[in-house]
Amino acid sequence: MIKKALLLLYTVCYCTPAYTQVTQQQLFDDLLHLSSETFNGRKTNSQGALKAAQYINKRFHSLGYQSQLHPFEYRSGFFSSSMGNNVIANLTTSNALAPQLIITAHYDHLGSKGGKYFPGANDNATGVSALLYLAQQLKVRPPNFNVAFVAVDAEENGLHGSQFYVSTLDTSMPLLNINLDMLGVKKRQPTLYAFTSRQQKQVVKNLTNLIATNSINIKVTSSTYHMNRLIKNNRIDWRKASDHYSFAKAGIGYIYFGMGDDKHHHQLSDDFASIDQTMYLETVLYIEKFIRKLDFADF
Repeated sequence: MIKKALLLLYTVCYCTPAYTQVTQQQLFDDLLHLSSETFNGRKTNSQGALKAAQYINKRFHSLGYQSQLHPFEYRSGFFSSSMGNNVIANLTTSNALAPQLIITAHYDHLGSKGGKYFPGANDNATGVSALLYLAQQLKVRPPNFNVAFVAVDAEENGLHGSQFYVSTLDTSMPLLNINLDMLGVKKRQPTLYAFTSRQQKQVVKNLTNLIATNSINIKVTSSTYHMNRLIKNNRIDWRKASDHYSFAKAGIGYIYFGMGDDKHHHQLSDDFASIDQTMYLETVLYIEKFIRKLDFADF
């Protein structure tokens, strides 16, 4: 698998500087590793999830961040509780009171069953690997706002990690969340969805119109009904589908980037081999361009 990733990467990126090639290769290395048996499906409150959190923390440190694991407790039953760990790295401008972008991606998944582990490559190693890639790129060329990179835990069983993180925020400050969940866009349906609030839909749409793409289509929506019509699935409440909902409930603006529905979702087949590497790379690069064009005055 690693050889395949290397070959495709250099086919896609042969004209880019060596530094960029190495950074993009790391994107695939993180995706391959996080979806490997090493973490046994990354189920919250397991050794696999703890190892994944430690790996993410180590990667942030390798990029020069003073990141930390932030443990939290949540109710997991009528009379029981469980522990999780968010991993947080901050990129601060010279103005600590500048607006803050909070980029989230959950790293937890389903663990194992019957001696087989759920890789969770698309859900959500793609989002976490993109988070690490963005942390590296934005540190090299920082924006004029503060950025928090938050790898959240316990999304699969109730958005507990993001709820805990939001509870620590000063919501009087200008804040915006970009949530990354399932970025494995497929060639047969090459669409990246940007789900946001009704109030912010036009601003997000205007911004996406400024950014050219090669192969992927960008669809902006604020309606679960419209989103489900686009993906031909009426079972999902997209406002509540991932960690952006924790920010929405707190009145914080949000943009959720994802590919929509996936036939491999919560299946053993959600592995590295199921990811279209070309489309995934283009998706991550697009999100980086989107972030670099953000103007908090518009939100």
